[in-house]
Amino acid sequence: MPNIDLSQYYTPEEAAAALSRNSGKRITTNYVRQLVVYGKISKVKIHERLNVYPKAEIDRYIVEDPGKKSGRAKKAKAKERMEA
Repeated sequence: MPNIDLSQYYTPEEAAAALSRNSGKRITTNYVRQLVVYGKISKVKIHERLNVYPKAEIDRYIVEDPGKKSGRAKKAKAKERMEA
């Protein structure tokens, strides 16, 4: 296993706390795992039962209410069509 600078990673609990701070809502460790499944963030497995998450990815991710990102993407696409 390669050497990992653990100062650049969050544990699941730390990642959930950071996402909660960034988003203004309570985020659980289960949700952090779901973000990995959805491909929104990556993980590094450091032990059979422990994954860590890159601080850079967690710190820039903001959990929004359902539909907000989709709505923003649709508006941007419509604007592109109108400009073309």
